[in-house]
Amino acid sequence: MKIPLIFLALAVGMISSTSCYGHDDDLSSKVVEWVKEGKVLPLDTIMQRYESRLKGRLLDIEVEKKHDRIIYELEILRDDGIVYEIKIDAKTGEWLKEKVD
Repeated sequence: MKIPLIFLALAVGMISSTSCYGHDDDLSSKVVEWVKEGKVLPLDTIMQRYESRLKGRLLDIEVEKKHDRIIYELEILRDDGIVYEIKIDAKTGEWLKEKVD
């Protein structure tokens, strides 16, 4: 399950907005709730933790739920002109995967 999120308010820790587009509004609402409850890390925490590895322009943020694991998927356009897809565990902040998109 994949939900693109267009509110960068979540990315900077301001989670009052729940506007989003995608296939499952229920999951996006749950993510906002989980951040408020401390069950998953806010994206600003992730962005700060991996600041040196996430350099570039943030193009897209998505949330996936796979096998009871919540994953932030970020698309970053780096200075080399290549878009990288990065997956990070939303609960632990663990860097899971990076690939060229």
